[in-house]
Amino acid sequence: MKLKPQFVYIAFDVFPSKKGAATHISHCLNALQKTFNVGLLICLGNDSMPTFQFDAQRNLYVYRWKEKIYNFLERTTKFQTAVSNILQSNICSNIQLIHFRDIWGGLPAIKSSKIVKTVFEINAFNHIELPNRYPNISLSAIQKIKDIERFCVKKASVIITPSRVTKLFISKFESINSNKIHVISNGVTIYESTNNIALNLKPHSYILYFGALQKWQGIKTLLKALKELENTNVYLVICASVPEKRTEIYQELAQTIGVNHKVKWMFELDKENLSHVIKNAVLTVAPLTACNRNIVQGCNPLKILESLAYGTPVVASDLPVVTEIIKDNKTGFLVPPDRPQILGRTIKTLLDKPEKLKRVGKNGKIAMEKNYLWKYQESKMINLYKSELEYV
Repeated sequence: MKLKPQFVYIAFDVFPSKKGAATHISHCLNALQKTFNVGLLICLGNDSMPTFQFDAQRNLYVYRWKEKIYNFLERTTKFQTAVSNILQSNICSNIQLIHFRDIWGGLPAIKSSKIVKTVFEINAFNHIELPNRYPNISLSAIQKIKDIERFCVKKASVIITPSRVTKLFISKFESINSNKIHVISNGVTIYESTNNIALNLKPHSYILYFGALQKWQGIKTLLKALKELENTNVYLVICASVPEKRTEIYQELAQTIGVNHKVKWMFELDKENLSHVIKNAVLTVAPLTACNRNIVQGCNPLKILESLAYGTPVVASDLPVVTEIIKDNKTGFLVPPDRPQILGRTIKTLLDKPEKLKRVGKNGKIAMEKNYLWKYQESKMINLYKSELEYV
């Protein structure tokens, strides 16, 4: 007979998936599993995934919410109802802790009748991010979302966030004791790469962007920067973490700018194949834009950490969230955000300095191995659960 779960982890994200969010979820679950015996994951799922399952390897019950509702806010409301119903069910009678990574799981968790500790994992604020995804969202809806965010920040037992910039924003957003907020960075796992001939990439012949393609990632700036590399033999590989159909707008943009012949696209690579592509790049690029999402709210770019972990140098925007990780010309290279000509010319200059690229890449790898491996971040989370939340 299976034991009932002692913790619940709630995420309004598909799990598993190729996105960075899924990587973070996996490592949070690892930390929880090393603290408790049995757990329950409530997340999103697609048609190919089981709605209910018991993951024997993780000792984890999994419920995936899979209703197809077009309107985003209606979808979140339905998800909250599902979460509330599960939390009130018999399977959750032994719950000691609820960890949630968004307000859609947080609101029903905090409002539930259970007297448990709650961990709010803040990677982003919806009132900042949603207007980028849904430009027509009403001001009244944004205000309601802000009210829910403030409620969850205030009521959560403890908050974890991956960036000092985000910690500062949280402390200003809602008046709470800053000791309640703990900065635990994203981490890296170094994979053995597969020499997949099907990838058809000649080593050290390309620069690389990998990850998601939201507006704030700066893909438009990067594509414009390619004009400065027109007379070089180097091309750009974009490894998108989303299906090909969702990249069409950028493929069209590359054609409009006149650089489509310099871009090779790949989609949803697994970690082993992606590691091969990262390792063999001349450098990677993280051209984050100077927007509220990156400057005010903050973030902790996993693509920068992962690139450095493989010894591949990064050219990134000179923003506080980046300088938390990179020291210019020591562990990476910084350029002004939203300046495609400067970005392109910086990359072109670095292509002629292979020894410098090698030295900086090595320094970055040492920094990652010393401070950013996932095992260190998991250890911090375990200590948080045990000491701050008084669970052994």
